[in-house]
Amino acid sequence: MLDIYREGATRLSFAPGKLAGKIFVDFEMGEFTGVMEIQFTPQLKVQDRLLFH
Repeated sequence: MLDIYREGATRLSFAPGKLAGKIFVDFEMGEFTGVMEIQFTPQLKVQDRLLFH
């Protein structure tokens, strides 16, 4: 089970693949936008990128 909370989330998308399955959470926070990328196979990995726009 995976429980995700990301303030300002605007979109949740999935990218299944043979080598790596991923979940993407797009978000906006005032002047900032970004994406949280969660890779769940073959190992768990979380990256959070924040951009100024």
